[in-house]
Amino acid sequence: MSFRMYYVDDSGDPTKGIAVYSWIEVDTAQAPEAMAVWLRFRQQLFETYQIPTDFELHSTNFLAGRGHPSTENKMNQSKTARREIFVAALKLISDLPGVSIGAVHRTSPRRRTGFGEPMTDPFCRLVLGVDRRLFLGDLQGIMVIDGEGDGSCRFYTRLFRSLGLSGQQLIAVPFFQPSYDSQWIQIADIVAYTAYQSVIRRPGREFCWTWYEDYIDPEGPREV
Repeated sequence: MSFRMYYVDDSGDPTKGIAVYSWIEVDTAQAPEAMAVWLRFRQQLFETYQIPTDFELHSTNFLAGRGHPSTENKMNQSKTARREIFVAALKLISDLPGVSIGAVHRTSPRRRTGFGEPMTDPFCRLVLGVDRRLFLGDLQGIMVIDGEGDGSCRFYTRLFRSLGLSGQQLIAVPFFQPSYDSQWIQIADIVAYTAYQSVIRRPGREFCWTWYEDYIDPEGPREV
């Protein structure tokens, strides 16, 4: 039976009741080839912009101009260069071999000041959708989620177990891995951020409102 890895990251704004989840489905047979393509891209970023290959590409900080990703101060101060890098990353991600990409979102009438209620239903729908996708393809899989922040590891584990899945498709509760330790989670973060901007259309971020539709899926993130 073929095997898939699912790398998941969240974005959104619980205070507005908005939750977004991206998923990166990776065919394990083609995972080394896909990661080799991505690492060549990271090497090109180092050669062109002096951004180390192990620097964490965290979307919110990177596009906002925060931090010092490069050893060249001129690059660090250029939001234009950062946007060009981000678009190049999206183009590459959309064409990685053996990789499928998507995102789901939901706006809940229940708003919270912290992590919780707005995230529950879309995450459960994502998991059920992945489980069904695997079932229809006669596949098995494992889910890996960004493991930092807000006690979300326990939150997601409880939600996953509450669904009572058979364990024949998604064969274990999600594993948790911090984004700084996983290139795949960083890829999921890039997609999640782009999907969120597509949904929220925040003033001042007009330049990235259509990036998800332009480079990932012309139909946009799926509302669940």
